[in-house]
Amino acid sequence: MNANVFRTPILISEVADAAFTTRFRQVISDPEEPQPKHILRLNYAPDKELMTLVKSDIPWPTPSRSRFLVEVALKYVSRRYHVVRRSSIMENLEQSIHNPSWGDLMLRSKLWALFAIGELYSTRSIPSERDFPGMAYFAKASRILGLLDERPGTDSIEIMLLLSFYSLVLNRRYSAFVMSGTAMRMAIVMGLHLNIPESQLRDPDLREHRKRLFWTTYIFDRVWASKLGHPSAIQDNDIGVDLPSEPVVGQTFGADFDDAAYHIANLRLAALVTKTVRSIYGQRNQGDATLSTRVQQALKDLRAWVEDLPTHLQIDNPDSGPKPISLHLSFNQCAILATRPILLHILRTQVASWPSSSPVTDAQVPASAITLSEACIRCARHSIRLLTDSWIDGSFATFDYFYTQYLFSALTILAASSLLDGPESRSDREAFEESARFLSQLRDAGNFAAQEYCHHVDVMKADLDKVYAKRMGLALGEQHTRGLAAEDVSSRFTGVGSAMSQFGPAPMLPAHTTAGMALTEPSLEELLAQPVLDLQFLEASFYDDHQGLYWPDFSTENWNDLA
Repeated sequence: MNANVFRTPILISEVADAAFTTRFRQVISDPEEPQPKHILRLNYAPDKELMTLVKSDIPWPTPSRSRFLVEVALKYVSRRYHVVRRSSIMENLEQSIHNPSWGDLMLRSKLWALFAIGELYSTRSIPSERDFPGMAYFAKASRILGLLDERPGTDSIEIMLLLSFYSLVLNRRYSAFVMSGTAMRMAIVMGLHLNIPESQLRDPDLREHRKRLFWTTYIFDRVWASKLGHPSAIQDNDIGVDLPSEPVVGQTFGADFDDAAYHIANLRLAALVTKTVRSIYGQRNQGDATLSTRVQQALKDLRAWVEDLPTHLQIDNPDSGPKPISLHLSFNQCAILATRPILLHILRTQVASWPSSSPVTDAQVPASAITLSEACIRCARHSIRLLTDSWIDGSFATFDYFYTQYLFSALTILAASSLLDGPESRSDREAFEESARFLSQLRDAGNFAAQEYCHHVDVMKADLDKVYAKRMGLALGEQHTRGLAAEDVSSRFTGVGSAMSQFGPAPMLPAHTTAGMALTEPSLEELLAQPVLDLQFLEASFYDDHQGLYWPDFSTENWNDLA
């Protein structure tokens, strides 16, 4: 029996990428065969191994090694978040080097956590005989979790965030979620969610650090929770702290604080992700708002976010670096979350029409739904392009959890698109296959999340092959019966793709359409301007028994698959 199998069922939310993949497989499966089951997550660092490392004696790295690891960690963590102050960390590191007995457990634990992240991001692959990079340092830093501070300080929150960040890379999503929630509660105890008067804290650097540390905790709490479909630890109406601000000229430690505009865009996007997940996937407290209204509002909010981005954070800016790429990948994922239920329903309608070659009609799938599904597919294509470019230029780290997740999410959308018989279905299938190979490279390098996702991709590819073979057989049968020319076989694969053409030609788009362009495409702009979207066809099916929340199957006949 695999040690990572849960002894009790764990709730899987529909918002999870793996859950969507299971739904996709169920939609395209043969109704005469058993329905595909959800695949349990077994690929993560096990508790037992971490407990063993916690008890082991881990030597402090050499001075040159410790400086290198901290520099790497600061580069990658500070690229997206404000967790620690560089000046303080480098000072503490030098003191620890020159005086090995220096520092309390809290400060040394913070450095251990940074060593773990530094080793992680400086490693390209794992030889089979080696431990996962940084895991020994992570276990050492985790000793601090044995006792929570009664009066937490910023050090406590920083350590909790660093450990939470690394836990995601171990594919320990629940641990990361618990740690981020604990960090938020520590921040609330400290009052970081409220402004502190200048009379109480005159140091402007400390005041700015408190603000930015709170908002990073907010991002972790919101984003981590949204990936699991769980509630966040604080409500927006309980927050009264100012947004990050740019350092004042002459400020002593101004270099500790990076671009405020980036952090503001990041935290606002985190808020939109939470709002989207609650409004579209939540089944309670929706009031009188229909699903149509909620999808429409989510896309309006996302479009407004894009329009408010400063020039240097826009993806088509020639000076764009890794920061805007990460930001726009997060944006793409939020747009995909908002629209992929509609894409799945359209696919279900298409599958239900097989083996008929008659086009899906407007009565079955209205034009508004097709427009929204096209936006979903464009966002997925854009994510794949950004991730591929990042891999080519070296900014895609082998063990980056978020980039791996975005890759899996986008390739699943392309798999669905390949069955809709649109003008780009063939290229989407090729992109899906290439993305699957990309993911398998990450798996072979030792990426835990990629190992999990590859299990889903393998069964998804097998299911897709069955669909392609079945449809090809049907088309060839029609060819034999009706005497169709061979080149006409592909034309029999009609459905939503042909239905798209009934609503007028698609507008000419740039070869490399960005997600922001996808949400400002004329037909979608016109759609979002309508008072109410015509998505009533989806209201009933989205929350029926088939689409409800579900638990992994723990029936006895499946245990052999988990051994």
